[in-house]
Amino acid sequence: MITGRSDADGRITINIQVSDGSPPRLEIAAVIATDSIVELALPHRLITQLGLTPIGGDSFAVSGEPQRAPSYIAYVEWVGGLTPVIVVETPGEPLIGRGLLRGSFLRADFMDGGEVAVYGIE
Repeated sequence: MITGRSDADGRITINIQVSDGSPPRLEIAAVIATDSIVELALPHRLITQLGLTPIGGDSFAVSGEPQRAPSYIAYVEWVGGLTPVIVVETPGEPLIGRGLLRGSFLRADFMDGGEVAVYGIE
């Protein structure tokens, strides 16, 4: 189970552990963006800090509109264990999209400070 909080605007933030596949893992606070088809979107500064290597050029931006953006492979400690994910570079904040949420159950109390939990579906 992964936990987080919602805010007064209904935004859900959870902390995830991300790495390039080797220790150490970096803990990142990421906003859940159900309108995004990507798995994980990270700003350049975190991609550099993690030491991720580019794997491609054209990818879907966070909004789902095709845009030219570098993509990378990373590993996230997720509800099913260490999971490889495609990371899309974004100029904004870290976001978790529907791609990573697939196969999960999201429970959220939509209120300021509300509890959030992500479970694997078995």
